[in-house]
Amino acid sequence: MPRLSSYERRAVVSGSGRRLGHVEAVLFHPSQPRVVGVQIGRTAILGVIDRRAHFALLGQLVAQESDEFRFAAERLPKDRDGEAVLGNSWQDTVVWHGMPVCSPEGEPVGAVHDAIFSAEDGLVNRLVVSTGVFGDVALGRLEVPGEFVSGFDGKAVRMLPGYGTPRAEGGAAKAMAAGTAVLRVRAGQVADGALQVGVAAAGALGRSLKRGAGRKAMDKIKSLMGDDG
Repeated sequence: MPRLSSYERRAVVSGSGRRLGHVEAVLFHPSQPRVVGVQIGRTAILGVIDRRAHFALLGQLVAQESDEFRFAAERLPKDRDGEAVLGNSWQDTVVWHGMPVCSPEGEPVGAVHDAIFSAEDGLVNRLVVSTGVFGDVALGRLEVPGEFVSGFDGKAVRMLPGYGTPRAEGGAAKAMAAGTAVLRVRAGQVADGALQVGVAAAGALGRSLKRGAGRKAMDKIKSLMGDDG
């Protein structure tokens, strides 16, 4: 299954192989835990004049052995074409990478480091949660099965009740995972204190985190949380 990190920054080419741009962000449904498309950035004219980003539905991109995505047509689609399929505006989609993750009670757990999803329907199969640079070293990144991920609630990616012990990867997590419960993680347990910054900023920015200035702010949040990817 693909993951966010395997999509981001990859080139997008036309059916004839002409470069159309690169994947700037993977976009999720406004509230459901599923990928719906990508934002495609284009090279600035003469390296100076910025060009408006385009959007493509998840199913319109075909992964190539050359580590590129191929778009069947020679030109990127118009925004309204994808919006007609989605049933909502591209402006309402959400970037999950770096987004705060909260427990069902609204308490901070960490931030989205990566997500594994279905290439067919975009449904999240597994969520990889970072607890900050020090937390990742001590515990490893936490992995949450897709069935326990509710979706975006306007401020954070929210988990569903009923999931106690995550499977962690890396660091000392393999030895400690059995005693580490996602829903027991509290902001005060994060060594660098960055998690509180991320959650507070998410609450203030709300849905503006989706793109534009909000996405620049999210880049700042990610840097504060020590995200390496």
